[in-house]
Amino acid sequence: MEDNELALDAEAPAAPEAITGERYFVRLNYSERAQHMIFAGCFFILVFTGFMLKLPEGFLAFFGEAGELLFRYRRLLHRIAGTLMILVGGYHIYYLLFKRAGRRWLMDMLPRLRDLKDMRDNLLYYLNIKEEPPEFDRFCYKHKIEYGALIAGTTIMAATGLILWTQYQWSKFVVDIAALMHGMEAILASLAIMIWHFYEIHFRPHKFPLDNLWITGLISEAEMKEEYGRHYKKIMNDPKLQKIYIREKSDRTPRAYILNHK
Repeated sequence: MEDNELALDAEAPAAPEAITGERYFVRLNYSERAQHMIFAGCFFILVFTGFMLKLPEGFLAFFGEAGELLFRYRRLLHRIAGTLMILVGGYHIYYLLFKRAGRRWLMDMLPRLRDLKDMRDNLLYYLNIKEEPPEFDRFCYKHKIEYGALIAGTTIMAATGLILWTQYQWSKFVVDIAALMHGMEAILASLAIMIWHFYEIHFRPHKFPLDNLWITGLISEAEMKEEYGRHYKKIMNDPKLQKIYIREKSDRTPRAYILNHK
């Protein structure tokens, strides 16, 4: 089973030494992209259906029967999306523990003392004290902070959401605390995604208006060198990592290319 996982994870059509064309590097494999897409879809449904409770009554009345129908199914959509998000989170834990690529993700995501040095050096670069930014590994300190916030936020939202779903089984005190935490975390998570994540991933000048990494899972060699220089050097010095991360430019259609590089 481990051998099969390695084969799926690598999927390199040729040895790294045989690659002579333009190279791309894997940032997200097929499983990671699927998890991200499902989780993101659930998140936006939860935001939309959750904040509908804060709309004034006259707003929905403006849309007539359509507004009433939408609000009627709001609770069902919210609970379906919440349940699916919890299931995706559960699968992600399984992926981290029992899949080769997942265990590699987990090890690369663990905080290290080097992250503090990178944070300091990057701040000095922003202040124009250092001439060059630090070289980052596969996941930099910003990724690790956001990933930790995602885990904490999802845990809080899932726990409080389940309490609100089964509120008749709990005391009023517990339900009130859960409702308060659920609402405050929803606002915090929405702001974090819209301001932090969207800018960091999509709205930076060289990414705007949309980075297709979440679809293809690939970045160019030039971008890899610039943004993840330390990880790039590790890959180029390790043939095993080259088989996992390096892809050669293909003449196939974009869809076939994406599906072939899981």
